[in-house]
Amino acid sequence: MSRLLSLALAGIALVVVTSAPLPAGDKEDKNIHIGTLVSVKGTTFVMEAKGKEHTHTLAPTAVVIGADGKDAKLAELVKGTLIRVTTKEGDPTTALRVEAKRKWLRG
Repeated sequence: MSRLLSLALAGIALVVVTSAPLPAGDKEDKNIHIGTLVSVKGTTFVMEAKGKEHTHTLAPTAVVIGADGKDAKLAELVKGTLIRVTTKEGDPTTALRVEAKRKWLRG
């Protein structure tokens, strides 16, 4: 019985620790940008966020995820698609990850 209780408590602790939200103002937040795709040319793309256009270049090891959640190529993304771009720390023009979504929950 005590073994079952221990396992249950360990499971609850694991859920609590892994589901904790990132604190507001976390360093990673300023490297994530959400906007719409404006254009793509090779490994360079333009996105619009908060009324301004931003040009990014994919890093050689960058990951692109399509709206279906599968790996994609930048050229496969359609103009007007909602994207979330993760940029390199200290270099806001280099994209490490581009994720296309049908809808993002903005919090």
